[in-house]
Amino acid sequence: MSAGEASGDLQAALLLRALRDLRPGVTCAGIGSERLRTAGATIVEDSTEWASIGPVSAIAKIPSLYVKMRRCDAALRRDPSGVVVPIDFGAFNLRLLEQMRRGGYRGEIIYYFPPGAWLDSEPQARAVARLATPLTAFTRQRDFYHRLGLRCEYFGHPLVSAIAPRTAQAPAWPAAFGIAPAAGPRIVIFPGSRSEEIGRMLPVLAQAAHDLSTSSSASFVIAGSSERRARQIQAVWRRSVASEPPFIARSASIDEAMGSADLAWVASGTAVLETALRAVPQIAFYAISAAQYRIAQRRIPQFVRGPLTLPNLLLGRTFVPELLQADLTPERLVAQTQALLSDSSARAEQLAGYAALREALGPPDALERIARFVAGALSPVRAA
Repeated sequence: MSAGEASGDLQAALLLRALRDLRPGVTCAGIGSERLRTAGATIVEDSTEWASIGPVSAIAKIPSLYVKMRRCDAALRRDPSGVVVPIDFGAFNLRLLEQMRRGGYRGEIIYYFPPGAWLDSEPQARAVARLATPLTAFTRQRDFYHRLGLRCEYFGHPLVSAIAPRTAQAPAWPAAFGIAPAAGPRIVIFPGSRSEEIGRMLPVLAQAAHDLSTSSSASFVIAGSSERRARQIQAVWRRSVASEPPFIARSASIDEAMGSADLAWVASGTAVLETALRAVPQIAFYAISAAQYRIAQRRIPQFVRGPLTLPNLLLGRTFVPELLQADLTPERLVAQTQALLSDSSARAEQLAGYAALREALGPPDALERIARFVAGALSPVRAA
């Protein structure tokens, strides 16, 4: 498996666990990070710091990623896997597959979460289909490939199987967090998984949290995607508001925190979808540098003003509030938070949207179906 960023690492870990439920003897070597390692893969390249935001930030990483790509290509051709599963991260994975196929690799490759699900790029779709069997989690991408006469497998979105909506909100933070009971709202912050995201957006989040905790006794928990990101969160928070950060939750602690949350602040990405599937009201946000924004205006103008987040894109309407680019300020985040917390009808509208979203993402056993398909590639007879 090859996962170059946190969302791919999550999907790789879920898939590996599901594969081992079907075939306990399956072994996996991977490009990935903590989640894939915890799922039992042997990590051959740690991708924790690989992800970047846009081409400007990616330039400095190209030489080292090229060396890693050639190393992985040589290893796979020397000792072929039963199946190779790249996950999203097209900037690296597509080039790796091109290199492998040019070098004569003839093994089975299943491209899980092919890149560009909302970009409708015909050249990219044709490249993916030429190099691998595309396996998407979105009907939109499946239908786009099919319109081009290309094969694309679809069984639903795996997170529908992996994340259940909470049935009731816990009345307090878990005792293990060590957070004193407060009368104000409980908010979970998802600041992003990339170093650049935390460096750019966490100061705004920290100031908004400081203002809300002062004015309304709000309490906070921050989700840390890795130990490295947790250390960065501590440093950036201290510089931003000259105080210690709230409790930083990791792995299972994040699930516990979401059980108690009145609201979540979530950086645009897979975390917005995870929050929606947990049925927690949220405000999504995102901001990039001025240089990256100018590039985005030219290359993907349909997204620079929103909607940007997966729930809004999937349903074709904005029911999750988005604070993008210049709109992401402490003042606006505080105002949006107060408005959502005080408006029960707005929260109910979000929850109704979440229910429709779960239905649109496919069957509840999607992950098992995906795992059966991938497992089938390891034997002459495909799983049905």
